[in-house]
Amino acid sequence: MLPCVVPRARTIEVGNRVFRKILILALNVAVVLAVVGGTAAFADAAKHVTLVVDGQRRVVSTYADTVGELLSEQGVHPQPRDVVAPDVNAALPAGAEVQVAFARSITVDIDGTTEQVWTTASTVAEFVDQLGVRNFGAVLSASRSDPLPRSGAQLSIRLPDTLVIRHDGWRTMIVTPAPTVGAALRQARIRLSPRDVVSVPLSTPLDRRMAVTVTRVRLHEVRRRVVIAFHTLTRPDATLYRGQSVVVRAGSPGIAWAKVRLVIRDGKVVRSHSTVQRVLRLPTARIVHVGTTTRPVASSPGDDGLNWAALAQCESGGNPWAVNSSGYYGLYQFALGTWYGVGGTGNPIDASASEQTYRAQLLYARSGAAPWPVCGYLLYS
Repeated sequence: MLPCVVPRARTIEVGNRVFRKILILALNVAVVLAVVGGTAAFADAAKHVTLVVDGQRRVVSTYADTVGELLSEQGVHPQPRDVVAPDVNAALPAGAEVQVAFARSITVDIDGTTEQVWTTASTVAEFVDQLGVRNFGAVLSASRSDPLPRSGAQLSIRLPDTLVIRHDGWRTMIVTPAPTVGAALRQARIRLSPRDVVSVPLSTPLDRRMAVTVTRVRLHEVRRRVVIAFHTLTRPDATLYRGQSVVVRAGSPGIAWAKVRLVIRDGKVVRSHSTVQRVLRLPTARIVHVGTTTRPVASSPGDDGLNWAALAQCESGGNPWAVNSSGYYGLYQFALGTWYGVGGTGNPIDASASEQTYRAQLLYARSGAAPWPVCGYLLYS
């Protein structure tokens, strides 16, 4: 077993210096412990609270006694319209949560009505929720997720309207926030051709409940035979009295191939236009002679000394509409050829009794009583 050696002399020589070093070290440790102990005691006076500013949450350590002191310490300076909870004068215990919501001035246009609104919402979605229009299918001028700057913002909100559309034999009803009738028709997938007609202009703003009608208009061309109308030619005739006319030649229509353009509204032809391409038969004009001679005033029977009443009684029984199966007509039983020969037109039975007597007098002036071989002698009775 090895002997235990104790270095006595060396230790003793340096013993005083070692002691002094140990003493100095002990004093230093005491000072450090005092400082550390004081710091720990001071740290124990701080508290942790949660500060939420416009939805941004953070935990802070503070020595503030009130909410106002905390906000001032953190550089948060609320204005009168801002919301602070708890109140700025409230005590601030450890573990408390302080909410700060800054107010923003929003200029909002709802269906054309503009107002200025103060809100503590930090996003468009929160603001719309506060207005209570989120569930109405509103259309916004900004995304719902967009933040609202503290400097303020402008926002347009379009609420949906009901539109009833009558088209193509159907009735379609849509609820839409579209601003105009044209935009609503596009949303309803109702396509319009350039010729279609809408009952109101497409730029008309939608009202709470509207009804519009879409009329489909289309053009259709066909090739078909068409009739060419004839025209009428009138010619003066001195052998006829004024007011009398005679059709000398009946007109006849022509025939042609034509291109016909049809305008069709909702399946019904409302207008057509023909363009002649080839004439198959020309029309023939109708010719009418029109009288130019002043009608004379007929003398009464007996004015010329002849007994016309007796002659008429014998010939027709005094009936101006008498018709003989052999082809004689009227009071004096005129043949049509004889009637025309003295300037009569049409049928004698269609003329007045005075005109029939006048024509008979003209016939007597030309041929005497011979035209009435049976009853002519009565003229002299």
